Amino acid sequence: MKKILMFTAFATALYALPVLAQDGDASEKPRHERPDGPHGEKGKRGDVGQRMFDMHDTNKDGVVSKAEFLEHATKRFAEMDLNGDGEITKEEAKKAHEKMREKFKEKRKEKHGERGAPADAE
Repeated sequence: MKKILMFTAFATALYALPVLAQDGDASEKPRHERPDGPHGEKGKRGDVGQRMFDMHDTNKDGVVSKAEFLEHATKRFAEMDLNGDGEITKEEAKKAHEKMREKFKEKRKEKHGERGAPADAE
């Protein structure tokens, strides 16, 4: 039992070592709280969180009510419930996921050309 405890303590310390060795100000905000977002500058990936919030805030009053949130969820459920029986099977969920992936691929092609990726992503 002692060996397991010692191994766990060693593994935890080893795992934390890179974090302790980081340069920079310890008071720096976590990536998800930075003003430029978790993925760097806002123009590169856009402010996804803001777009999601705006999509749910249908009356544009700056807050998302429970009704607004559930309205969006209800629409999404209806899109996934392909046969309209009020239930989503694994197969329906898989098809809905594939449909959404195709939609995103088309949007990427429109934005970035035939390759579907930004030119600086190479």
